[in-house]
Amino acid sequence: MAIFGVLKPNKVLTDVEEIFIQVAQNRNHQAYVFTAKDVCFTSQTILGKTIEHGKIIEKTFSFPDVIQNRLAVKAEDKEVYLKLAEIIPFTSNRIGTKKQVEAKLSTIAELQEFLIEVQECNVEIDILNSIEKYNKIILKPNSSNQGKGIYTVEKTADQYHVKFLDEAFFYTQEELSTFLSTKILNKSYTLSPYFKSFTNNGLNTVFRLQINRGTKGQWQLIKFFPYININTDIDITNGMQGALITTREKLFLEQFYTQHAEEILKKVNYLFKVFPLAFQKKYAWRLDSLGLDLGIDQAGNIAIFEVNAGPGIGFMAYPVAKAQVDYYEWLKDNAVKPFKNNFLPLNLRS
Repeated sequence: MAIFGVLKPNKVLTDVEEIFIQVAQNRNHQAYVFTAKDVCFTSQTILGKTIEHGKIIEKTFSFPDVIQNRLAVKAEDKEVYLKLAEIIPFTSNRIGTKKQVEAKLSTIAELQEFLIEVQECNVEIDILNSIEKYNKIILKPNSSNQGKGIYTVEKTADQYHVKFLDEAFFYTQEELSTFLSTKILNKSYTLSPYFKSFTNNGLNTVFRLQINRGTKGQWQLIKFFPYININTDIDITNGMQGALITTREKLFLEQFYTQHAEEILKKVNYLFKVFPLAFQKKYAWRLDSLGLDLGIDQAGNIAIFEVNAGPGIGFMAYPVAKAQVDYYEWLKDNAVKPFKNNFLPLNLRS
């Protein structure tokens, strides 16, 4: 039997955490949720919340064999996190900022065909030249999440079409200059050519490739699926913006990427086999959960939009929990001190 702890800023059990606890219990393990304030180093006990007989209860547990870190860390809890990390292996480590991730990806030879050019937005003339070169570009803040703060800019005749979610603006070059100087320049933005990830009937898409470590610490594919935005006025797609999801990815590709469905699936399988192994080599600490957001165009080309560290969204909770328990069983016996952890946000690192 093993003991797994889920460390987070509060002890409210989400559906995902309840499923994880129940999967662990079905394998004769203990699992509980706790906060930094619940830890007693003197007695090496933790006051945690778990599920017994279908009800959420609070009780005292021994220190866990593995800690699943939910990533949010408060400044006042830093000392407890670091002290625990000296004696217990953590999971769910950070992968860095978008800029850091892009730099790592650019050094992986096997991924070059899937990468989009990214450049800093510091000088207006560079942005204007990129619009001339690509006709349509996308502007992203380095700190963006869930599609926030993302703009697209397209040149149409003698105007510039700027879109933010479902808002659209038509600017002259002078007005565009004002927009860039107030919203983009020196605001930690990057630009890329706009990659047209659309179905054959014009719906914007983004695909998630969710990968987790499982049995014996090996990577396994949890799910590959698309988000589909039925609002044709929006240039980007994100699950948090109300996009539809289908889990019948093969049928979806056959219907909406008709000419290249098999080719796309082969490329996705290649990414699953190559990406986690190559990406892991760029880190001194063990990664265990990766989500790739991919664009796919009607020619069958695939582009990596973003890499996320996390177990994904709710409907994958059971297969993710099963993989996590398999992995934690292995990690309990195979983690070697000193443990390599990267769970602190940038503002708390010394």
